[in-house]
Amino acid sequence: MPEFRIEFQPVGKRGTARTGQTLLETAQASGVGLASVCGGVGTCEECRLRVVTGSLSAPTLVEQAALGGDALAAGWRLACQAQALSDVNLYIPAESLTAAQRLQTEGQEVEIVSDPAVRVPGAHGLAVDIGTTKLAAYLLKLETGETVAKAGAMNPQIAYGEDVVSRIAYAGREPDGAKKLQTVLVDSLNDLLAGMCTEARIPPEKVLDAALVGNTAMHHLVAGMPVEQLGRAPFTPATIEPLTLPAAHLGLALGPGAQVYLPPVIAGYVGADHLAMLLATLPEETHHREHGVHREKQKAKNKRGFSVDSANSVVNKNILALDIGTNTEIALLADGKITCCSCASGPAFEGAHIKEGMRAAPGAIERARWSDGKILWQTIDNQPPVGICGSGILDVVAALLDGGLVKPSGQLTVGNEYPLVPAAETGVGRDLLVTRKDVHEIQLAKSAIRAGTEVLLANAGLKAADLDEFIVAGAFGTYLDPRSAVRAGIFPPLPLEKFRRVGNAAGVGAKQMLVSVAKRREAEKLAINLNYIELATNRYFLDAFMKNLVF
Repeated sequence: MPEFRIEFQPVGKRGTARTGQTLLETAQASGVGLASVCGGVGTCEECRLRVVTGSLSAPTLVEQAALGGDALAAGWRLACQAQALSDVNLYIPAESLTAAQRLQTEGQEVEIVSDPAVRVPGAHGLAVDIGTTKLAAYLLKLETGETVAKAGAMNPQIAYGEDVVSRIAYAGREPDGAKKLQTVLVDSLNDLLAGMCTEARIPPEKVLDAALVGNTAMHHLVAGMPVEQLGRAPFTPATIEPLTLPAAHLGLALGPGAQVYLPPVIAGYVGADHLAMLLATLPEETHHREHGVHREKQKAKNKRGFSVDSANSVVNKNILALDIGTNTEIALLADGKITCCSCASGPAFEGAHIKEGMRAAPGAIERARWSDGKILWQTIDNQPPVGICGSGILDVVAALLDGGLVKPSGQLTVGNEYPLVPAAETGVGRDLLVTRKDVHEIQLAKSAIRAGTEVLLANAGLKAADLDEFIVAGAFGTYLDPRSAVRAGIFPPLPLEKFRRVGNAAGVGAKQMLVSVAKRREAEKLAINLNYIELATNRYFLDAFMKNLVF
């Protein structure tokens, strides 16, 4: 009997559909919380989803009546009516899911003096961190800097590719591919804005300014700039300059005459989100001084170096800051200079490419420990386990190491699979397994991150023990256990008190730049003075990567 691989985005779950099985049945068997109030007879219309790639059975009469010709032509279907005829990639809108995924919008706030670019009484502004996987949006009062509403959503572009590289490829391969990626993203941002305005009881026409941050590909796509060159060496951005564009030009439904500020990017794989994170987390003294080389000369050469007075004890600290995601950006402040790099850590920490992987939603195993000869686990909202999210798979690998069930090579001592949760205890009616391939995915991710860290340290003539502080930013960084990260080898073996988790610092930096022109200028100066190392051509990185593949 033929079986087809079904990918459910943006939840990041994968399942197998048998002939004659509806997509709803496949979703339920795969632990995907797809809404179905009517029990799957097609009367509630709540299991709507859209086909991104692949073939389904012909629309039923129920679907034709419920959806109409235009929606069907656009790929919308009812999961309870449709069956797979091939491998299929599906996009599930938020309203079709039974449980909201955990979306990181919290960050460690920094008090700033409001100095907005728009000075209209009662006007508001929008700040957004456009992540490869997740969106974090904030509605602020420009006069005071107060956050009056915030919202999160999955980046809908994920249906066209889980990582930046695959989306760049899609943009170059498909007719109007870049435009399609821009449109689905802007539509989602407009939905978030509308919801926040309703929550705060503010008419959207009162939103007159915006600041958007994201990696270089997200930055280029939202601005309508080409991205194909980011997919090949030397990975050159279309521009590294700060941009101020009319909101209407981007399709954002802000007030009349509203502008959108896009901070500068650093390189092809270090974007404005990393800049925003550094703005929000590093000592303010690091944002202002230069080597003494003329600013315009530095800009013309695109050289980025940084230095401050050696008498400043705060800046003399050695601080490593990283934002873990599908792409992990790392920066090192040492001897008054900031150097950064970016490494492709892959989507494993979002639950992707993991057999039982899923994103952070109720029922996802998010914590695990080795104790008394077995792995103890905890799920989000204490629901029966249906999968494993990023922090969970990291904990599980660390637990397997503690139990002696993983060899230094990454092989499991018990075969190719480890039964993490027996079927009777799960919410999907079958065993939840950890596989050798899962461990390998973590090996690849941890090796890339650790190697990037070691390149920066070696460049500065430092060892990990010389670090005074290790800052972990981003949604995944908020929930990971530093002990597991050290045990698995992602982080160097430092005392736990040196680790500081700061949440969505990129979102905090975006808010700062929204309400303060001075902060925008700080960010621009910081961008000019950052030193960037391209790891793709760095021999030491390759050596460090191969060395760190071993546990």
